[in-house]
Amino acid sequence: MKTVLIKNNFSAGELSPTLYTRTDIQQYSNGAKRLKNVIPLVEGGVRKRPGTLSYGERSGAIRLIPFIVNSSNAFLLILKNGSIAVYNPRTKVVVATLASPYTAAQIPNIQYVQYRFELFITHGEVPVQRLRCDEDFSNWNLSAFVFTHPPIDSDNARYPFRKGTPSGKDLGAFITFTLDAVSAWSNSTTYLLGDVVIYSSQYYQAARDNSGKQPNTSPSDWVVVPNADGAGFTAGDVGRYLDVNGGLIKITTFNNANSVSGEVVKKLDAVIKAIERSWVILPQAFNATDGYPRCCTYYKQRLVLANTKKAPNKIWFSAVGANGNYLETTEDGDAFSVVSASGLSNSILFLEAQRGVICLTSGGEFMVDSDGALSPTTVNINEHSAYGAYSETRPERVGNELLFVQRGGERMRALTYRYEVDGLVSPEISALSSHIGEEHLGINEISYQQEPESLVWCVLGDGKVTSITFNRDQEVLSWAQHDFGGVVKSICSLPTQLGSDSAFMLIQRAGKVYLEEITFAAYLDSQSNVTLSNTTISKAQFSHLNNISAYILEDGTVTEIAFTDTGSALEFDSYMQGKSICIGQLFECVTELFPPELNQNPLSSMMHKAKVDRIAFFFNKTLGAEINGQLIETFTFEDNLLGPKQPYTGFHLEEGGHWADLHKVPLIITHNKPLPFHMQAVTMQLSINEK
Repeated sequence: MKTVLIKNNFSAGELSPTLYTRTDIQQYSNGAKRLKNVIPLVEGGVRKRPGTLSYGERSGAIRLIPFIVNSSNAFLLILKNGSIAVYNPRTKVVVATLASPYTAAQIPNIQYVQYRFELFITHGEVPVQRLRCDEDFSNWNLSAFVFTHPPIDSDNARYPFRKGTPSGKDLGAFITFTLDAVSAWSNSTTYLLGDVVIYSSQYYQAARDNSGKQPNTSPSDWVVVPNADGAGFTAGDVGRYLDVNGGLIKITTFNNANSVSGEVVKKLDAVIKAIERSWVILPQAFNATDGYPRCCTYYKQRLVLANTKKAPNKIWFSAVGANGNYLETTEDGDAFSVVSASGLSNSILFLEAQRGVICLTSGGEFMVDSDGALSPTTVNINEHSAYGAYSETRPERVGNELLFVQRGGERMRALTYRYEVDGLVSPEISALSSHIGEEHLGINEISYQQEPESLVWCVLGDGKVTSITFNRDQEVLSWAQHDFGGVVKSICSLPTQLGSDSAFMLIQRAGKVYLEEITFAAYLDSQSNVTLSNTTISKAQFSHLNNISAYILEDGTVTEIAFTDTGSALEFDSYMQGKSICIGQLFECVTELFPPELNQNPLSSMMHKAKVDRIAFFFNKTLGAEINGQLIETFTFEDNLLGPKQPYTGFHLEEGGHWADLHKVPLIITHNKPLPFHMQAVTMQLSINEK
């Protein structure tokens, strides 16, 4: 029996080995056994993955971050221990180098959000930083962000056991708050730890909470102190807030232990004496002891911060249009804070703005939103799913979905709003290709390159890379694996004004870190353009590369160039002198197909003998492909055999084959030359012997 089959769809990508026997599912027909260094296309078929252009060594570089004002003005931030280099991808030069407070160990965990010409950077051990540039991008600055009114920590508030009186109450006024003398001990008063009283002309401070304990006869409850300083102000109170008489005073000056001055930032109800414990000193929430915010995002003109060491579940929203104002009131446009209270919330790992503020924790996925305008009185926080996020990998926005790595680090989910459930759902998108994360020590980084092929690049734990051709409209979620010949440390994509997005990566080759651009314009990895002033090139400049190859772009075609490797130099033929060539590291593309299933479940044809009589390829601008190790010759009668070979587009037929069990029939298409490769479809005529 003869049958003809076509394979023109790779929308399921490389399937996990555990699915090799699932011939009953559609993904078996739309997937492949192995996709290495090829890109499955939305239109169907596969093409050679982009090569890389080398832009030199970047010693010590650890991570890439985008700085995007618009598609015409996008910059690359190259982070290393103690510094950030601002790289212009259009001119290929570093326009500024800034000192930074981040160590090499902290850089992988920093988070960021950009608003126009400002980039806010957060890390739990470092004060919030702000990177700024002017509108002509000539001046760049990185410094600690100065809050107009920082978030305050009511849990660590201090309630001095003293009476005090403000000198004014109006908003914006600078006033003084003065304490009365220390109160005498009273047998009927309950005292708290730290309270200071006077008894028999001697100052005593409470060693623990107590009531009715006479100071001079209760050494376990009271200790003698030389003065009343412990019940008053200290120089460290500058910058803190004084909550008194229904208003707030920002302390700006320490006068003495009994007096401070400051600005009224919330109007006081009255200028009257405040009794003991009716007023409070509020410290700032962000400091070296309690930690700094780990997470940040920007939502509806509010800068949103979350997760300090002391308050891992708390989220702070700034006032509308005032990134530095976290003074909380009940006014709609003012700042507020909210705490996620759930058994699954754990620490907030990431914040992302979508329909609300999405909070990813290690136990579940939450969203902060409101029924109307987001304000201190309308905000609410709800749990939507309970998968948990991986703390090391920053999520990535792709269209209306948020891709995040599931707790455990090996699987990926896509969080999105679904109308029928009126909430967020997080279906897994790695279920068919789960082996990739498992075999390569998890997923460390995600970057989305929208153009030209809608690719999600993932840096894996062992330095390899995987890509996902991502197009929900065409139902394409196609995974493929890539080896760039080194240890990839970071990938970052930037938009351009016209054409393809630019994707850059940091890759370690032979112990050194290089900056390279991922582009379909390169057919080799770490490619350099060289003009041959003579026929010999020193190999020293390519010492970090293996399997060196070369090609030339000439007369509208790509031609591989032969040379002699002497060990210390590359020697070319004399006719190449004066020409510009491309030199880099060769990589192999592999597309291994599944044996076709000719029957419907529960029947199977896998045990039948089969022979591939003929196999037809539909190529698009391709040279140098192989089938099962044999070169596919695509010369035609119109070709000039003595001239450069033009890339082949069209139908090409190969004949031959041998009998074998159908499940053992080899179907491996490879390509290992610095030439173009794009296979749109493959058609096979099989002879089947059912006996």
